[in-house]
Amino acid sequence: MPRPTCPRKVGFTPSTTYFKPAGTPMGVLDEVLLGNDELEAIRLKNLVGLSQEEAASQMGVSQPTFHRLLVSAHQKLTDAVVNGKALRIEGGNVTSADVQAGPCRWRRGWSCRIKPSSSVVEENQEPQTVPRKGMIVAITSVDGTLKGKVDERFGRARKIVFYDMETKEYSVVDNAHNLNIAQGAGILAAKNVVKFGAKAIISGHFGPKAFQVVHAAGIEVYSATDMTVTEAIKGYKKGKLIKLAGADVAPHWKE
Repeated sequence: MPRPTCPRKVGFTPSTTYFKPAGTPMGVLDEVLLGNDELEAIRLKNLVGLSQEEAASQMGVSQPTFHRLLVSAHQKLTDAVVNGKALRIEGGNVTSADVQAGPCRWRRGWSCRIKPSSSVVEENQEPQTVPRKGMIVAITSVDGTLKGKVDERFGRARKIVFYDMETKEYSVVDNAHNLNIAQGAGILAAKNVVKFGAKAIISGHFGPKAFQVVHAAGIEVYSATDMTVTEAIKGYKKGKLIKLAGADVAPHWKE
């Protein structure tokens, strides 16, 4: 498993996080995902005009790490512009530049810890098993919060919330790496849900391959549309959600 990274400091939050080529329908567009740490790297270097050493220091990372962020950002921007893809700004292991953090075992002066009731597994990290204190339910999420909307795309959901119905604690997995893969997003997401020991999944819609994986693992599947994660959890508790007996959309739905 790759070593977890410490949060990168960012001093800018974009108000616009999605860009697409004019005249191209959303249904046929491929997406490129640009992390907030990558966005901060190109902002500091190309717009603010800092040197690599100054920019790396401001983000709280080493110069090699900053260089990798810069190269990755340039490659993604080039891919989006040259190949006519949509650009989504999202994710990245980041924290506000104003936040004061405690010591970190990987880099002095930084903390990799987060409050126990709401942990986050960043993309590129192998998911760790959630402690099975009770009934774990997986809910696809747009922003990884309980107040945010349920993401209706299972395989290409932005986040997955793993909620313990007994303790009411939850963990959040960043599923952003599935947004850009050509195929198999639903299967990968389903395998991660199985690894976390979930007994039920709540999302908008499920394709046949993803449903087959979770069904084989004995996981119940429920549909929830146009509601928040909290509302979906309440609906599940009260038995008001629709339980699916099979896939309800065709393969590659909304891909």
